[in-house]
Amino acid sequence: MIKAVMLDLDGTLLDNLHKISDTNKEILKKLEDKGIKIFLATGRSYESMRSYHEELNLTTPAICYNGAKIIHHNGSEKEYPVKEKSLKILIEIAREYKTHLNIYQHEIWYSENITNKETEIYKDISGLEPVKKDFDRLDEMFSTKVLYIGEHENLLKIEKDIKDRLGDGIHTTFSKPFFLEILDRNVNKGTAMKNIMEEENISLSQVIAFGDGLNDKEMLETAGVGVAMDGAFEELKQVADHVTISNNESGVGEFLKKYL
Repeated sequence: MIKAVMLDLDGTLLDNLHKISDTNKEILKKLEDKGIKIFLATGRSYESMRSYHEELNLTTPAICYNGAKIIHHNGSEKEYPVKEKSLKILIEIAREYKTHLNIYQHEIWYSENITNKETEIYKDISGLEPVKKDFDRLDEMFSTKVLYIGEHENLLKIEKDIKDRLGDGIHTTFSKPFFLEILDRNVNKGTAMKNIMEEENISLSQVIAFGDGLNDKEMLETAGVGVAMDGAFEELKQVADHVTISNNESGVGEFLKKYL
């Protein structure tokens, strides 16, 4: 028996205009009325995902930054950031490869260049505004997560370099082909989901999870039922139990109607 639904946002619950369809909202409301808990698990910051949490009237914990920050309804939060030593190396690598880098502190998005196309891409998706900052002059040396934005082939080279230099000190993943996300070594959506389900006294076998990016991989593997969206990374489809129709066709809601 399913007791919880865990949902990625971009490319999954949201359509390509970053909206939640009426179909998805109606199905999720019906499930809530039956006592099934709905959770959002996203790579977005809390400020970027909060409006969707409120739109669905959720009181469940919000999983942000792929699990690097978890915000509870009572305002309490847990954060597992990338720390100083690793962050300095990640900044150095971004400069070596001349690749755009986002850093996040206290829900503020910092970048050294806020007028390039990479910034515009991220602004369009997140709805946030960046703050220009020289990374050598940060008041605090940490980042909730670190995000490189660029061409996929170049990001693959950067990912290899990062792993060569930092080993298992960090966790790397792709939320989109052009978004390389760097997290603390113990952070991913699967671990966050596991910890929250323990708090909620819900077995992982009673969770159905939906996603489309490689940052959803651990979550789909850990859930009792893992569902990949049409258009998801092929690697994600391979670990999923099911593949549903696209986010633009209300794939989450349509699957839940049939499955539950």
